[in-house]
Amino acid sequence: MIKDLAWFGKAVEMASLHAAADALGISQPALSKAIRRLEAEFGVRLLERTPRGVAPTPIGEALYQRARLLGGWVHDTRVLVHDLKTGQSGELRVGVVPALVESVLTPVLGEFLAEGSAIRFHTSVQLSAVLLQQLEAGALDVAIAAVNPERPSSALASTVLGTQSSHVVARLGHPLQGRRFTLGDLAAQPWVLPPANISLRAWVDALFVNAGIASSPAFVHTDATPAVFAELLRRTDALTVMANDSLASSHGKGLRPLPLPAPHWTLQLGLFWRRSAYFSATMSVFRERVIAAFANRGQARH
Repeated sequence: MIKDLAWFGKAVEMASLHAAADALGISQPALSKAIRRLEAEFGVRLLERTPRGVAPTPIGEALYQRARLLGGWVHDTRVLVHDLKTGQSGELRVGVVPALVESVLTPVLGEFLAEGSAIRFHTSVQLSAVLLQQLEAGALDVAIAAVNPERPSSALASTVLGTQSSHVVARLGHPLQGRRFTLGDLAAQPWVLPPANISLRAWVDALFVNAGIASSPAFVHTDATPAVFAELLRRTDALTVMANDSLASSHGKGLRPLPLPAPHWTLQLGLFWRRSAYFSATMSVFRERVIAAFANRGQARH
């Protein structure tokens, strides 16, 4: 049944039996047979046809969510058995926010590589909200992400790494660089902004709402870090909010923080894992190295 549930989950995720079968490396009849076995086991219909492929029924959606949790448990169990058998975990699934790839994750991976470690890393580089969703669903073992005290998750444990400052940034030579300006001047510029559920976006929205400027200043809405549009910022008068780590990386070339009244904000970052997961020896070593790399990241830039 575990295999059937995994195959069913892939069909739900891809909304297509054909695409799911291809991704799993099996035939479509084999996938259909697995889903029929589950439907017979539970005595309910799990999938229904749609103009775009397939979609879970309400009961199918509930089973899919359970199957995701089961998949995480199966993975953790395999890691536990591997640890007991060899004394070393074979893989680690790591999530990280884009701003910390270069300054934190890269040095940590470099240490493992220099040791000739047999461990293999699978990485997901996403914004914090996506990473924590992936972690809760069992798709990741650990995640380096922003701490949100307003929406804590009882399913996750964490170690606080420290703080990170973010600034309103613009290209060198931007009209607002080197002269006095107002929040109204800031709002008049085109902006590149992340989704509304990300702290950086919430800060910018609150800045203008509190000043009585209710309209959104966004020119580009992106589901990624605004740092990926650094070249657009260098070529135009667009503004964004960027973390110190991103400014110190290649993304920050030719960009500078704007002075007051453009504010800066401070965000707390942490290393997260599921409370219910097996905390392997590799995860423990990884955690200690992430803590050290985060503490030393400013020194590495000087």
